[in-house]
Amino acid sequence: MFYRQYSRTGNRQSGAALVVALLIFALAAALMVGLQRDFSLTLQRGSNQFTEQQGWAYLRGAEALAIVALRADAELDSQLDTPTDDLSELWASEATPYPLDGGGWLVGQVEDLQGRFNLNLLVAESASDRGDRDEPSVSTPEQDTDLSAGNRSSATFSDESDDRMPPAKQIFVRLLQALEGDPISLEQAMVIADGVADFIDSDQQQRMNGAEEDAYRNTSPPYRPANQPMASVSELRAVSGMTREIYQALAPYVTVWPREGAKLNILTASATVLRSINGAGQLTPLSADAGERLVEARKQGLIADVDTLLADSAFSGDTSGLSSLLTQTSDWFLLSASVEIAEREMRLYSVLQRESTQINSRYRTRGEL
Repeated sequence: MFYRQYSRTGNRQSGAALVVALLIFALAAALMVGLQRDFSLTLQRGSNQFTEQQGWAYLRGAEALAIVALRADAELDSQLDTPTDDLSELWASEATPYPLDGGGWLVGQVEDLQGRFNLNLLVAESASDRGDRDEPSVSTPEQDTDLSAGNRSSATFSDESDDRMPPAKQIFVRLLQALEGDPISLEQAMVIADGVADFIDSDQQQRMNGAEEDAYRNTSPPYRPANQPMASVSELRAVSGMTREIYQALAPYVTVWPREGAKLNILTASATVLRSINGAGQLTPLSADAGERLVEARKQGLIADVDTLLADSAFSGDTSGLSSLLTQTSDWFLLSASVEIAEREMRLYSVLQRESTQINSRYRTRGEL
């Protein structure tokens, strides 16, 4: 009987070669996967950058078109004896989505910022509203932390209907009460108005219903008021007494541009804003029906300037103090543009200032204005 002998050394060498081959294959596979991953990331990054640049170019194009429309309107106004800015003009045309080559769309809308109430007007107050009253002007920290609930005694506001209250503050108080959603009481509106004014002004003298630095230090987390004109409407969120619901309802009707010399254009203001206009000492807004009637009268040409507006029977009391706050022309506008490319949407908000036929962008943002 014969037996075949096998070499154990040969078997070990074959096994080692197989292991080396498998290691090389695994390393090569890992390298290929890594290269593919890096290539995919680089490709996606480049694609995102290209889409970003393309979208930004479209948005700047929308801004250029808005500038052309505003310049054309300025040239037409220069030929008139009494120029006005109203919602029948080219720049105020309703936005229509514009289809783009390769898919997607572009849309832009120009709005008159002077058709909104300017929050920075609240700091232009007389001394009589700041500290020469009989009522105490400083509230306790416990009261400041519960302003949003509006649970202060009505006696706190016993002197706030006085005609000495600045017209701008009266307009803002009425505007707050005219907002849609949960009703805002007169007391709560007064608290918010004083809170905004104290947040903006540079001194530490607290208004009767306001809050200065000490009150904000008692919050969690603590912070300080701006003590300067607001640069963004979103700063309202930090004001004592402001709630999320009130902010969302109020934001479309207020602005912070221009910083100085702001006037409200009665020919572009919404019905809600028009309801906030009334005679001195009248702290409740006009009715919703009255606001809609004023808008309709404006469309029919019955209201063409400040004088014809204030002559309307809807207003009561002395309206002479409103003349310095109202106008029928505008110099500040807002472009809201949006573009969609490759299923990605981008936005641009551009604040445009018109000086004669020269239009400049004073502020651009892709987030909140």
